[in-house]
Amino acid sequence: MKYIKLKNGPIEENSFIVWNEKSHEGGIIDPGFTELNEYDKYLKENNIIIKYIINTHGHWDHIKNNKIVKNAYGAKLLIHEADAEYLINPQLNLSYYYDKEIENTTADVLLKDNDEISLGDEKLKVMHTPGHTLGSIILYNDSLAFTGDTLFFGSVGRCDLPNSDKEIMVQTIEKFKKLLPKDALILPGHGNIESKFSEQLEINPFLTGKMKPK
Repeated sequence: MKYIKLKNGPIEENSFIVWNEKSHEGGIIDPGFTELNEYDKYLKENNIIIKYIINTHGHWDHIKNNKIVKNAYGAKLLIHEADAEYLINPQLNLSYYYDKEIENTTADVLLKDNDEISLGDEKLKVMHTPGHTLGSIILYNDSLAFTGDTLFFGSVGRCDLPNSDKEIMVQTIEKFKKLLPKDALILPGHGNIESKFSEQLEINPFLTGKMKPK
């Protein structure tokens, strides 16, 4: 599975285009503030047909352009069922607090733990990872892990926001420590640094137990 990262917005959220090279079926993960012309450039270069828009969670910086991208490409919008209300509630998605208006649109598919998203003959598995939000997810296969705001290079998602929960995040950390493939490349929702999960298990203080979510 191929991917391209696009950094955008006032807090540098990462959006990703993922696709199957054989079928050219693709998805956009967290369309945030990325403009259509940016997506169009890479879609045309690689002959990608966007099948899905997938939100790793429902915060404003990750969902702002959901409606624009959905309408442009006729794609289905996917989010975990526990974050469905974030798409239409400005207090939950935090746009209310940042004074950033976003166009609301509801999901076409509500995801659950262990669901699989198919792009041609390749799949991304859904792992429910609550803590940062109620419905945060990681999308992964043997080689890639799109971790949203659950797992970063050397850190994990903050848990001091509305409907965040640091105790649940502790459980989530133990979950993905067991389930994420060690060779998977970690592709987080913010930041430039990418690393394999095996490296995070050694250096990330929240994974080694030296620090607790806060």
